[in-house]
Amino acid sequence: MHSFRLIYKNYSNSIFLYHYPQANYFPQQNYVSPMQMDAGFNSGLDALSRCPSVFIKQRPDYLETLGLCEKKNAYFVYQSDSMGNKPDFKQQAPIFKCKEESSCWQRNCLPGACRGFDLKVKQYNERQDTNTVFRMSREYKCTFLCFGRPVMEVQLENGGKIGSIYYPFMCCDKGVDILDENDQIVYQIRGSCCQWPFLVNLPCETCQRARFDIIDSQGQKISELWKESAGFCNALCDVDATNFRLLFPPQSSSRQKALLLSAALFIDFNYFEESPQDKQNNQF
Repeated sequence: MHSFRLIYKNYSNSIFLYHYPQANYFPQQNYVSPMQMDAGFNSGLDALSRCPSVFIKQRPDYLETLGLCEKKNAYFVYQSDSMGNKPDFKQQAPIFKCKEESSCWQRNCLPGACRGFDLKVKQYNERQDTNTVFRMSREYKCTFLCFGRPVMEVQLENGGKIGSIYYPFMCCDKGVDILDENDQIVYQIRGSCCQWPFLVNLPCETCQRARFDIIDSQGQKISELWKESAGFCNALCDVDATNFRLLFPPQSSSRQKALLLSAALFIDFNYFEESPQDKQNNQF
């Protein structure tokens, strides 16, 4: 509930009411340090239950700009505030690190929307390798129109299924369907194809942003996912680095947040990941 100071002034028998919001009117950032998190929970999803939103930052690989070899993708997940603002990367440690496991020939010869991969999501610790919280697995699919649509399974490390991410065939819109462990649709993510990142590759930060709506099973928009700029210099040098700002829907569970996080990474592979051959073909 917001707090207001009420001030009454009387001029010529008229009463004026002024509303002055106090300093705590705006949402406060409430970050949780990884050192404060309990390392003994079973699934590790409790870390997500504390987050109103997350900022996903892909680790840039400047050697890929030479077009010689596509490296394994790595992402860092930071806790953000309720507005999804970009965190201070120098002062705040990530809560998760996501590392891709895939074969070299698939990364360099297949487009990102087709290649198979595994993504392990681990609690971040810069000093040692930590246990995997959950993982995403997608098999190679030869996709053509509505045939052979890719599916990514999301599982706990002990094998328990969280859900899956399905890449449906759409003529114009961009997005994915999010299914729970019973293969029931819980969310849909949709974005218009008439946005700058899907039309032309420009280095300005505004032209690198794209919005995706998060829609519930009743067809109502309840939150948003934003593809953010990785910086003017990175875009100008064609550095493969994609950032996302994910605002979780209110009352979403930790499992649903894990699925939404997985969907954001799935969208990166489908729409913003290019192999060296793709980059060479786009130049002609």
